[in-house]
Amino acid sequence: MKGKSIKIIFSAEQRGGFDVFLPVLKKIKHSKKFQPFLFSNNANVFEFAKQHHISCKRLNNPSVKKIVGIVKKINPDIILTDTNNTDVSVSIDKKFIKTAKKLHIPTASIIDSWVDVKPRFGSTLEYLPDNILAIDNEMKKYLIGMGVNPAIIMITGNPRFDKFFKINTVKENKKLIAFYSQPLYEQKPNEVEIFKDIVGAIEKTYPDKEVMIKFHPSREDNDKDRKKYDNIIKNSTLKIKKATANMASESITKKASLVIGINSIALVDASLTGKRVISYQPGMSKKSDTLRSNTHGWSIPVYKKSSLLPVLRDIFAKPVSPKKEFEKYTKNNSTDKVVGFISNIVI
Repeated sequence: MKGKSIKIIFSAEQRGGFDVFLPVLKKIKHSKKFQPFLFSNNANVFEFAKQHHISCKRLNNPSVKKIVGIVKKINPDIILTDTNNTDVSVSIDKKFIKTAKKLHIPTASIIDSWVDVKPRFGSTLEYLPDNILAIDNEMKKYLIGMGVNPAIIMITGNPRFDKFFKINTVKENKKLIAFYSQPLYEQKPNEVEIFKDIVGAIEKTYPDKEVMIKFHPSREDNDKDRKKYDNIIKNSTLKIKKATANMASESITKKASLVIGINSIALVDASLTGKRVISYQPGMSKKSDTLRSNTHGWSIPVYKKSSLLPVLRDIFAKPVSPKKEFEKYTKNNSTDKVVGFISNIVI
């Protein structure tokens, strides 16, 4: 590889995957050592990449044949994908993995969250890459339990967590509560019912508070999705606003005095910045809860509707976790570890 740049295809199906790639892309985009090519099936990823001056080629549900043509033309040294549980018929990460196997090109997939890890690689692990970049040792153990060969798992951490170590302190708006929405599809209770419970509890405990809804990155431009809470908003005594797509999650989290959601990675982010966080998952149990901020005690899990009011009443009386506790994830140099992995695996 001496004197030759390393050609990397980055495949980002979801915004969460792109958020992991972004620090890596920023670090290498001006380096002569690397030649990155970013592809996405998601309009939101395409627009967000543009905002950050990252070149991105949008693919509109491409066929495997189309992916094969792209890969043959670029002839990459490695293909790096995000991971998600989207169906293979539309998920480009799985199409790139399938193509790479056919063309004998090395692959690596990075996992951005501890939630829903098992479905990301297919029901029989048929979309397993050559290498998996995991967040921590707990994730590695879980992957091994799924049947993944430990030899292909490398713990790099999550590059997007690096920024939380140096995050600037912003004066909180004591009245603001941020709610992170996420689509639960056919799950019961769904996100609308969950939001209704949360609003009802806030009305009883903090009637002067304001709520900001931040929609999931994959749905924040979807008109139908943005209207799903309208009846609750209309009938609530609280002041409830919807964040626009260009309002960054970090900015909302910084300003909020409290962050509430279901099991979104945004709750882990909020915890890592030192915020008070509630994860409301009615019907869930502590044993089956995979949200890392809950299992580590950074956020407060609520599994029953009857527990929501008491938790809200006490939330501001409890101190937040000290910043040092998060350094395993935020002071981990994860971006450099991923860049180092790419260099070492190709050479």
